[in-house]
Amino acid sequence: MGNWLEFVAGLGIFLYAMQRLESALGTLGEDTFRRVLLRATGSNAGSVASGTLATAVLQSSSMVGLMVLALVGSGLLPLSNAIGMIIGANLGTTVTGWLVTLLGFKLSLSTIVLPLMGVGGLIYIWGEEHSRRRAVGLTLFAIGLLIFGLDTMKESVAGLKEGFRPEAYAHLGNFSYLLVGLVFTAIIQSSSASMLITLNALSAGLVDLPAAAAIIIGADLGTTITIVVGGLKGSDNKRRVAGAHVLFNLGTSILAYPLITPVFGHLYPWLNFTDPLYGLVVFHSLFNLIGVVLVFPMMGGLAKLLKRMFHTPSPAMDRLMMDIPPDQVPIATLAIDRALRECCQLALLVNNRVLKLPMPSATGGAEDAPARASYPEEYRALRDREGQLSAFILEVLAHAQEREKPALLRALKLLRHLGYATKAVKDIREDLRHASVADRELMRLKRERTQLEQPRLEQITGWLAEPHRVVDTEALHQLQRQARKDHLEFIDRIYGWIREEAIQGETFIVLTNLSKHLQNMQKQWVSCLELMGPLPEQV
Repeated sequence: MGNWLEFVAGLGIFLYAMQRLESALGTLGEDTFRRVLLRATGSNAGSVASGTLATAVLQSSSMVGLMVLALVGSGLLPLSNAIGMIIGANLGTTVTGWLVTLLGFKLSLSTIVLPLMGVGGLIYIWGEEHSRRRAVGLTLFAIGLLIFGLDTMKESVAGLKEGFRPEAYAHLGNFSYLLVGLVFTAIIQSSSASMLITLNALSAGLVDLPAAAAIIIGADLGTTITIVVGGLKGSDNKRRVAGAHVLFNLGTSILAYPLITPVFGHLYPWLNFTDPLYGLVVFHSLFNLIGVVLVFPMMGGLAKLLKRMFHTPSPAMDRLMMDIPPDQVPIATLAIDRALRECCQLALLVNNRVLKLPMPSATGGAEDAPARASYPEEYRALRDREGQLSAFILEVLAHAQEREKPALLRALKLLRHLGYATKAVKDIREDLRHASVADRELMRLKRERTQLEQPRLEQITGWLAEPHRVVDTEALHQLQRQARKDHLEFIDRIYGWIREEAIQGETFIVLTNLSKHLQNMQKQWVSCLELMGPLPEQV
């Protein structure tokens, strides 16, 4: 009984250490890995490599999966490249087996456990909250604790072997062991723990190499349960990423299971491969690598298939909040930047409907606009979207560090100016509704005034359509000066018509309000563009 308790204690220490290590590495590498992922996922090969590297270093496929989901949800990562990162993350998880084999069995590191934990603990205590120094201390402490947990389990398993008779389970086939690995991993939701326990059992002689290989194949399948459950009530992107994960792991398992007997019964003896621990981790890495090679040419087709399988129309803001947890501040900020541009583009569509100006074809996001709806419906939908995005920004702000808050506060300010711009056009619509529609001269002058705005709105649209372009501040100020000049010249003309008695009092009021609202609209758009920086390059 004592050996079992010791084993459970070692397992608990190991899992806790892994969790702390993931947290510390995430703090140290979050910004760096976000930049690396954005740059490295421009191709299928880059996406696979970045997914593998990120998982190997962060030791957390769930963290990488969350980054993938957020990048897809924010529109920064095409689904085909997201699939590449997911299959790369599967390959990256095999590094855990190598680390456990080296640290737990091949190298004697027990003498450095206490110094690592001690130094790490002191650095952690002296560091400020959320600081990189504190993250370094936690990393050292977690590594020491992880090695201690490994040693504890290794010693306990050696004791368990005394009362265990492997021959009593010789009648169980490899498929039974596969089911054991699947169910166990699905319950504990940690493939790292499954690999750790299997390596301990293999080292102690509790299972033979083919049975251990079957357990690991089952464990790879078991890891998909968590993401499947998480994607059941999620957005389309969540279900697509989950579908890619399931299909890849299912495919590699179907590939690997028939290879157990040929590899361990014939190939390994022929290669004189005598170390069972290395034999297991090589097999695990090999069948995942083969899976990557086979899936790689089909990533584009798989993405198209998943898009057809999971497609439920939903508002962009709903998708954003379903895909990206607000505590993932850096990635949420990227998604907010893109959502802001989409709101601006939709606002231009809605406003131009009132002004009766053509909309350049460069406008993105138009497919999400309710183009056939009435103006009041379009206006309400736009304001609802702005309200949802504001609420999401406030949620993200609650989790943001001080250095991350200015960008989010700018986003809120930008939304406020965008609301002012759309409200100005709504006021124009109200003024025109109260004017006499039979007054042809009024309608002619209204068209003449609004058409002055067309080149400026086209310029604004062009800037929004190039999200990575830095807008020249002087160009913005020139746009604003021209809007003011047009307004003043038009007002002078109106006063001239009044003196000549060419227009009536009601027409005078409508035209002056129209011109003032148009100038205010331009002022608000300039403020929006000043607050909106360039997005990172789209991957």
